[in-house]
Amino acid sequence: MAKAFQILLFFASVSCITSTVVGQQLHKHFELAESKDIDRIELKVSTKAGKSFLTAVDDAIPVRIFGASENDVAASSFKIEKTHNSQKVDAELTCKSHMGLNFTESVASSFFSSPDQPHDIWQINLSQHQTFDLNLNYLMGEANVDLSKLAVQRLKIKSASADVKLSYNDASMNSVAMDTFFVKVNFGSIEVKDLNYALAKEIIAEVGFGAISIDCGQDWKMNSRVTASVGAGNLNILLPPKEIPVIIRINNSPLCNIKMAENFQKIGHNIFGNQAYVDNPDESMEFLLDVGMGRIIFQNQ
Repeated sequence: MAKAFQILLFFASVSCITSTVVGQQLHKHFELAESKDIDRIELKVSTKAGKSFLTAVDDAIPVRIFGASENDVAASSFKIEKTHNSQKVDAELTCKSHMGLNFTESVASSFFSSPDQPHDIWQINLSQHQTFDLNLNYLMGEANVDLSKLAVQRLKIKSASADVKLSYNDASMNSVAMDTFFVKVNFGSIEVKDLNYALAKEIIAEVGFGAISIDCGQDWKMNSRVTASVGAGNLNILLPPKEIPVIIRINNSPLCNIKMAENFQKIGHNIFGNQAYVDNPDESMEFLLDVGMGRIIFQNQ
């Protein structure tokens, strides 16, 4: 039987709300209707500029997106595709002044431009009662992603020249096991706080010319694998507590710079482990690193 697809392309209507971000009144740009037969929502969000916020809310509506200017609603586009028990949402958020902005212009803007216009603000509210696959893409500007109280099965974050901060501000762990945690940066930066709360089995980080900082957090419960590649940028890793077994395998070049944490010892060619790993190698967290001209720094808690 052929799969049934329902595809809608539309521009959301505008309505005012009372909540504010950084002192500005926001206007509703998009709302995904509640559907009781949906088990998972695959949400892709792309922003070109400004400040973006993503948080969990205690709400039956799965997704609500707000912007600071009601005049920009026609500049953004939203697609919905439903198949069986899952739903795909593709939200491209942009204000009128940044509709034609591309990657090259965003890189130049990160070095030479004036601050973003104050109305480039996006607030994304996700229901804590829904399971998500998140694909977040930020061209330039700033993004604050708080995953506390959310159920995220897969996470992908890409930054062109944006500065992205990912956190679990309520110290609330992911309510489902995460299959893959993926972050990629070209010229911008991504800062991850308390990665342990993600409950991610596979963690992937890719750095071009920018920087990624990962704080593994305190209470690590997964035997996770972290795979990272660094071109000419920087990767900073704050390791789990010393009682967590950790092994680090590095494929490096003569042009790179690697600083190892003090309590790690060399146990093979470009292989390092802490004392907890030497004592118990079967239950370990593994780092697989490939670095070209960049820099990797490991630090202890």
